[in-house]
This record gives sequence, structure tokens and C-alpha cells, in this order.
Amino acid sequence: MRVCAVVNPTSGGNRGLRHWQQARPILREAGWQITERVSERRGHAVELAAAAEAPLVLAVGGDGTAHEVANGILSSRRGASLAVLPVGTGNDFARALGLPRDPVAAAGALASGRPRRIDVGEVNGRYFLTIAGAGFDGEVARLVNAWPKLLGGVVMYALGILKMLVTYRPVEVRITIDGTPQEDRLFLIAVGNTAWNAGGMWLVPAARPDDGLLHAVIAGPLSRLETLAVLPRVFSGGHLGHRKVRQATARAITVEGPPLAVQADGEPVGTLPARFAVRPQALTVLAPLA
Repeated sequence: MRVCAVVNPTSGGNRGLRHWQQARPILREAGWQITERVSERRGHAVELAAAAEAPLVLAVGGDGTAHEVANGILSSRRGASLAVLPVGTGNDFARALGLPRDPVAAAGALASGRPRRIDVGEVNGRYFLTIAGAGFDGEVARLVNAWPKLLGGVVMYALGILKMLVTYRPVEVRITIDGTPQEDRLFLIAVGNTAWNAGGMWLVPAARPDDGLLHAVIAGPLSRLETLAVLPRVFSGGHLGHRKVRQATARAITVEGPPLAVQADGEPVGTLPARFAVRPQALTVLAPLA
């Protein structure tokens, strides 16, 4: 099988290249004919994936690398499939596919994997695989992405939350869910194609990548103390029991309001207004055997 590997050497706190060197022999022994391309800057993996001529493009990195490679594949319209080798600080898309966290074990799972059609989300012209959001969620992503990735995804995100709590305030927005508008005082909205983000937070538990729908978690005007109380419960899904948190299911969601940051797969993608939509069965991925 011909494969183009798009490698982010700085992923996982600059451990991505070392992990790739350990995993690569397993894939070659399985018959993968691998051409390597190394990502050199933010956005470069989009270009490399779009130019790849192989039928399978392997994203070697974390969720940011998978995000860029998926956008390159989908924008090129070549019909290539996506595989992910999780070597990043946060590997939430790999988790959703059922891949092991260990890169060597993940390589073994990919070597015997099978193709699977999945949905992707789209927000403001960018595709996403896991969760996109706006409000507090987007502002934290904007902040964290400006920091060096020296710590794990959950730790970085938690530090970003604590810093953003000092200045962030809920804002008045209009949320339109499949054509039905509602005024809200919003803390955050998280729109999920899959369930996890930030290195293991189970933020949108209902989200499935093959149901043709987006699942949203909408938090109203949480205070600082309420946010600190809810945060530990995100790992178990317990945040959904808070009286200011609700869920919605839709094919399209629009959020209009002040120019707050919007994120997709943890990557900043502009500001409000934002339109989230699902693209059913838009991408083929390589997933482990069930």
C-alpha cells in the first residue's frame, strides 16, 4: 500500500520524530510503501496532505496534525483516506477511533486496520474531526496555542482555563439550531463530531462520528466558582448534570455575537459569527479492527 506520511517532528513536546522512528518499521514490515513529508510550520501539513498522491495519508502527530491533514485531504478532493499515528500532547481523535495511546501499539493496530467512513464537522470553512467551539472554549484554545507545548494536553488546557477565568465573562449571543433561534447568555458552546478534546476531557459524550449529526453542549452563565466545580466532572461526563448546561443535536448550528475566538480540534479558526455544520460520511479513515 502506498502511503504518504506527514510528520510533525515537534508534536508531543518534540518527541514526535522519535516515536515515529520507533513505529515506522512496523508499518513497513506490514507492506506499507511510505513516502515521508515533514511539516515545518503551522498550516504546512494542510499543503503537504493536499499535494499527496498516495491513496492513504498518515498524520504523524497529535490532534492539530490530524486536523491539518484532514483539511488537506478534503480540500484537494482527491479522495485519499486518513490514518493517524498518535504522537501528540492530545490524541483525542485517535482515542475516538479506538487506537492505542502507545505509538508502537497504534502502528500495529493500523497495520491490520480497516477503512471506515466517518462524518466531519465544518466551521467557517474549516473541517474538524473532534470538537469545535466558541466562547470560553475558543478563548482558552487561542491562549494555549500561543504557549510552547511542553506539558500534556490536559495540563495545558487546565492552565489555560485558570488563566482565562481571571478575565472571561459570559456574553449575550444568538444561537440558531437547525433554523430555530434563541438568545443566550453564553459561557461556551462545544460542538462535537466525536466526544473528547483537550487530551481526554469527555466534553460531548453523545457525539459519534458516523451518525450524520452534530452534538452540542451549551453552558450558560457559569460563575468562576461554578466553572472550577464543574471542571473535574468533565472527565466523567458529570458536567451534563449541571443546571446551566444543556445538550442539543443538529445538522447546523449558528452562533452570532461579539468577536470571541472559535476553535476547531483545538486550533484557532477565527472569531464569531460561526456556523457549524456536519458533512456526513465525508472522510474515509483507517481504524483498528473491532
